[in-house]
Amino acid sequence: MKNRNWFWGAFFLLAAVFVIGSQTGAFGQFGLFTIAATIFLIAILVHSIMDIEFFGMFISLAFLYMIYSESLNLVWISPWVLLLAAVLTSMGFSMIFRGTYKRRFHKYYKQCECEWGDEHFTKTAENVDDNNPSIRVSFGAASKYLHSDCLKGGNFTSLFGTLEVYFDQVQLSPDGAEIFVDCSFGEIKLFVPRHWQVIEGIHVGIGSVKNKSRMARPDDNAPKLKITGNVQFGNAEINYI
Repeated sequence: MKNRNWFWGAFFLLAAVFVIGSQTGAFGQFGLFTIAATIFLIAILVHSIMDIEFFGMFISLAFLYMIYSESLNLVWISPWVLLLAAVLTSMGFSMIFRGTYKRRFHKYYKQCECEWGDEHFTKTAENVDDNNPSIRVSFGAASKYLHSDCLKGGNFTSLFGTLEVYFDQVQLSPDGAEIFVDCSFGEIKLFVPRHWQVIEGIHVGIGSVKNKSRMARPDDNAPKLKITGNVQFGNAEINYI
């Protein structure tokens, strides 16, 4: 995925919390914060493995070690030493496995036909004929071209994946339509006709929503498309075509 500044910004903010928390004993018990931090770090680890980002892999492992070293009776290591070791290890792996190895992995990754749930790891393109479509992408990438003569609603979900949805062959219901997007650790891109009236009301946690409304040319009497939903640790884009 492109434009990951939000991702690494959140990562380093949480890193500061971890370093302070390790000195105050905040990770001594399996509390709510520990569970939330664990989920977040595992998500970073999986995301980094998928993109072959060694810094994300080893630094997230270092933080997990900090959190559970006392509870699991692991050897105590200073947080700063752990972070330094993670950075040096990341640099070493990046130098050893850069270039050819990384390109080979990506080539294999794109050709992989292994399924995760209902989606493939390969990028797929599909035409969808439905007035109320429901589309979900998990650990993959997909482009969906909608065909509808009276679109009334829709649900679009991206979990650790990239979803592109094209509305240029869609006619809205005379009463308008409302679609719901749910993006977690992923990316959703919507491509809508520039003459539509679009009302965006997406709730953002840690992430971003880009509504490129400067490209829109809405008609006064055009039906309205309302876009709602949630973005958590992800990106959503509304493009006008």
